[in-house]
Amino acid sequence: MRFALIAALLALSTGSAFAEPKNNTPHALACMKKYGFTYAEWRAYTVPAEKAEPYRKCRDGR
Repeated sequence: MRFALIAALLALSTGSAFAEPKNNTPHALACMKKYGFTYAEWRAYTVPAEKAEPYRKCRDGR
């Protein structure tokens, strides 16, 4: 029981380590607009993959 609780706490505490950093630069916001979603939607993880992948390419200049 104690191990499970510790494992759960570690998973929750490190979850933000896998999140993408905030990126609200004018270029990133223009890419979001191009692919039809808002910064709030991006931060809430509600953007579908078919929009997220091309957005990342636009944002990163690939």
